[in-house]
Amino acid sequence: MTLTALRGYNEAIITQGGVSVKEVNPSTLESKLVNGLYFAGEVLDLDAVTGGFNLQIAWSTGWAAGSAAGEEKDER
Repeated sequence: MTLTALRGYNEAIITQGGVSVKEVNPSTLESKLVNGLYFAGEVLDLDAVTGGFNLQIAWSTGWAAGSAAGEEKDER
C-alpha cells in the first residue's frame, strides 16, 4: 500500500466508546462486575486529543492493569 495523501487534523480521531470507567476500579483497572478482568487502552471509554495524549492513556492504563493483574496472580 502506498500513502498518497493525508486527510487533515480534524479527521485524525480516536475510537470512542468502550467499557465505562464507572465499571472499572480506577486504581487497578479491574472490572467491578467480573473479578480478574482488566481493561486498558481504547477498550475503555476514554477520549483524548489525538497524538501523544491518546498513546499515553494506552501505555499508562496498560501498565496499571498489568501490574495489578500480576500482583493478584502472586497473591494466589
